[in-house]
Amino acid sequence: MRLTHIIYASKDRAGFTNETVLGLLTKARDNNEALNVTGMLLFDGNSFFQVLEGEETVVSHLFDRISQDKRHYNIVQIVREAIPHRHFSNWSMGYAPVSREDLNSIDGLNDFFDQSTCLADIDEGRAKKLLHAYTKGMWRLH
Repeated sequence: MRLTHIIYASKDRAGFTNETVLGLLTKARDNNEALNVTGMLLFDGNSFFQVLEGEETVVSHLFDRISQDKRHYNIVQIVREAIPHRHFSNWSMGYAPVSREDLNSIDGLNDFFDQSTCLADIDEGRAKKLLHAYTKGMWRLH
């Protein structure tokens, strides 16, 4: 089995709130568990940042399906690469709501969010810094 992760970001089209995202997580977690997919999701009130990790073809098909969801747009695949191990082996889908202040506190990201850009505009280097901050417990998980 070739382990892969896909990191992507998108903009909210459906007017999600933290509460509506939490409602969707139950189904997403059940689906991911059945597919042996792990990962994390951040939502800043306007855009999403997600990591999906698992077997390469499974993660690719899941990302293709997510990309067709009309509740978000400007879906940008930031990273797709083989990984030696899972970062989120204990989470079918870890989740944290984040604020601009949270994002600005991460070294290497503060100038990015000062420019009023959104998570869907993030580059690979900054995406990996965000991933690292999440795995180090920067936010309270739901």
